[in-house]
Parts: sequence; structure tokens; C-alpha cells
Amino acid sequence: MQGKQRLQELVAKVKNGDQEAVIELVNRFVPLVKKYGHRMGYDEATADLTAWIVHAVHRYEPNTMWGRNELNKFFSRKNDAED
Repeated sequence: MQGKQRLQELVAKVKNGDQEAVIELVNRFVPLVKKYGHRMGYDEATADLTAWIVHAVHRYEPNTMWGRNELNKFFSRKNDAED
């Protein structure tokens, strides 16, 4: 049986279109997503955080300053679309 893949390997596979890697990546973050989704206090928070993870992985650029404020940008766009 193969051991748990490193996050960096999973991200590379997701960026290359591996759907099984997307599922594994999302499953790896389920505990955190549930925790912070609950803290956000609205029904779709867990789904929104999961969508953000998938979106963020596709946009991720290693060895850069990428990632700063990404979650805030995602929710700002989401809120703008709802208005």
C-alpha cells in the first residue's frame, strides 16, 4: 500500500488535471474546512471553503509570494457576485 502523498505532490497532480488527486486533497482538508466553516456561521461556508481550496490549488504558483490574501479575494468576488 502506498503511503500518504506529500502535499506538494498532490498539488502538482491537481494542477495537471488528476481528479483523484483533487478528491484526496479535499479529503485531507475536511477537518479544517468543517472547523472554519462552522466558525464562519453560514450554511454554505463549508462548500465555499472547499471550492476555494480547489480554485486556489489551480492558481497556486510555487516559490512566489502567492497566497497572501487569496481567501479574502475569493470571498470578496463571491460577495460581489451575490450583490
